[in-house]
Amino acid sequence: MPCLEPLTHAWIVRAPLFLRTSAETQRAIDAAVHVRTYANKQAIFLEGHRPSGLGILISGLVRLYHILRDGRLHVHHYARPYAALNLIPALDGRPNPVSAEAVGEAHVAWLAREQLLALMAADPELMLSCIRLLTLQNRELIARLDDIGFRTVPSRLARLLLRRGGFEREAHLPLDTLSQDEIAAVLGTSREVLGRALRQLYDLGLVRREGRHYVIVDREGLEKLAEE
Repeated sequence: MPCLEPLTHAWIVRAPLFLRTSAETQRAIDAAVHVRTYANKQAIFLEGHRPSGLGILISGLVRLYHILRDGRLHVHHYARPYAALNLIPALDGRPNPVSAEAVGEAHVAWLAREQLLALMAADPELMLSCIRLLTLQNRELIARLDDIGFRTVPSRLARLLLRRGGFEREAHLPLDTLSQDEIAAVLGTSREVLGRALRQLYDLGLVRREGRHYVIVDREGLEKLAEE
């Protein structure tokens, strides 16, 4: 067998979307992608704009969000390396459903939509990877809608505090470093409603604040509230 040259973009073999693709497909991606650097808070793409292609985050952190009609910002999630940032619009060609901005410096690799579709047609494993990612995103969306639709803000806040370790691994940001506006955006509520929810947790003796740190006082009580 001929010896293949190493990939210029070594991250390709780490990206879940490309992990199971053939060496030929990975080399085609390697030749086609271009990498852009985004500064802190710089827009990566905007809601309502037509997608130029598929973006893969290769370093840094990206906030994906939606601006509500009243002007509030609702955070969908934080993406970490090597996530696909906009697979749905890259596939259907319709406008971006959310906006994305860099949190700190971030590097994003772009693959043109036409090239993505051609590679999917040629490599069934890439097609299956896209399907798996779409189904995972759909399940996560259903869980999030249930959370917002059927749980109170204090309950959602309790769940966030209890899974803070998971949140911090996802976002690469300690929960204690987020402002109340940012926590409210993650929970899909306003700062005023979040403030009342925090006061309720303090009054119930479930949580206390030490400087910028949230300290769980009564984990059993907080877990009970999280399930309400």
